Amino acid sequence: MHHVVRMIDALNKVVGYVLALMLGVMSILIIIQVASRFIFNLPLHWSEELSRFLMIYVVFLGASLAMRHNRLISIELLPEMLGEHKRKFVTALVMLISIVFFVIMFKQGIDMLDRVKAQSSAGMQLSMAIPYASIPIGAFLLALNSLAAIIDVFTSGKEEAK
Repeated sequence: MHHVVRMIDALNKVVGYVLALMLGVMSILIIIQVASRFIFNLPLHWSEELSRFLMIYVVFLGASLAMRHNRLISIELLPEMLGEHKRKFVTALVMLISIVFFVIMFKQGIDMLDRVKAQSSAGMQLSMAIPYASIPIGAFLLALNSLAAIIDVFTSGKEEAK
């Protein structure tokens, strides 16, 4: 089981680098957009759209990394009142329910790709399948990281991922 977690963590390392690159590109694009619009009076419509698409991916990729490291917002009242064995059970149950949700989200995201692939974005004329692909990609990564968190709960004796 530890090799599964190591593989997921290796994938997360790559996702982290991609996430950092996307955040950097998005920040630079926003600065260029503001300078172009207010200094040169020449708005770049494509940069606003690309920044929006990058933000969508950043949210999904960042959420998957936050899931892995138990950094998502949660209410800890019930688990804190329980003993360690029951706490592990509740944590695993919540993660299993989350995985079911992510599987549904993955399937619906794939279905949505079929519906939007013929549409083009307004500014860059990209297929709308590109931004919508963030849904199944994010759902897949969230499900993987939920699985890693469940494995950590039962193999390391801790609820929080390393």
